[in-house]
Amino acid sequence: METNNQNNIKKGTIICLIAGLMWGFSGVCGQYIMQQKGITTTWLVPFRLVFAGLIMITIGFIKQGRQFIAVWKKDYVRLLVFALCGMTFCQFSYFSSIAASNAGTATVLQQFSIIFVMLYTCFRKRKLPDKIELISLVLALIGAFFMATHGNVDSLVMSKAGLFWGFCNALAVTLYTLLPVKLIKEYGALAVTGWAMMIGGIVLQLVFKPWTIDVTLDAQVITAVIIIIIFGTILPFAMYLRGVVLAGANRAVMLSNMEPMTATILSALLLGQQFHLMDIIGSICILSTIFILSYKPNDNK
Repeated sequence: METNNQNNIKKGTIICLIAGLMWGFSGVCGQYIMQQKGITTTWLVPFRLVFAGLIMITIGFIKQGRQFIAVWKKDYVRLLVFALCGMTFCQFSYFSSIAASNAGTATVLQQFSIIFVMLYTCFRKRKLPDKIELISLVLALIGAFFMATHGNVDSLVMSKAGLFWGFCNALAVTLYTLLPVKLIKEYGALAVTGWAMMIGGIVLQLVFKPWTIDVTLDAQVITAVIIIIIFGTILPFAMYLRGVVLAGANRAVMLSNMEPMTATILSALLLGQQFHLMDIIGSICILSTIFILSYKPNDNK
């Protein structure tokens, strides 16, 4: 039994690492087509959500049949709230953050969501943050300060739009994390996520009318979009959930930090993105909060 458990942990670890690599690489692909090919967030996100949602819904119907639409019979209101306030807000703010900064910075700022979740939990339990939580909060704020100013209080090296969308994305990830908990427990992650993607994609299609936006669909753009949909959405999502089952939630959360690390390294190597020492220090401060909070005693998580 112990050997099987160790094998499962190893398998889950590898699966989560690959999922993090995929997410990071897809973020760099998004940065490439937005900053070098002129693709806008208002074009990319609606199509990404529709096609990813369509694939996941098709898989869901094949696996679950009519049971896949059960969420519409009882909890369509909660599903709509999650689709718009969680899924759509999360995806749009993420790619807006990449467009205004870069993939590495966007994914690091995204990790502020764990601080927001922590603060929400403290508020809900009507308690003040304990020492570990306060240390994590201070580290996150120091990290954001270094990344935004490089240690100079009189200057802002990161664009205001980059900071704005980065923190919007962290808030969106918080909502994305908290809103669907009951839905996923009752209907499964595949159904909730698939329908939420499709709803968000349709709404954004109606709002932004991406088919009217003039874009040049060359081989590089088409390839990048396919990577974003398949390797940035479908595969890593399924692999991460499997990794959680095999390796445990704590390990999975920490291993998913391969995403910002991968995005930072690849955007520097492939796109020539420059990162300074203060950016690295700030990233370490922010990412360390996840490891610190993950190692808290179970009754305090």
